[in-house]
Amino acid sequence: MQHGRVYGLGSQAYTYEGQSSSGGSFSSSTQESLYTQQIAALIAKLEQVWKAQADWQMQMQQQQMQIQQ
Repeated sequence: MQHGRVYGLGSQAYTYEGQSSSGGSFSSSTQESLYTQQIAALIAKLEQVWKAQADWQMQMQQQQMQIQQ
């Protein structure tokens, strides 16, 4: 029997890889649910990155304006 490895984003969604096909495999609905959770976690992480980029860009623009004055 092969044990799966756990992947995730911090404490967010996890999925399993490497499950054996001998009785220990996930049903397709369970696998789909895990993929859905992983996608939701990735989208949440992307939104955090986009917000951080927007904040950084705003700070850079404010610093530029201060330098120009």
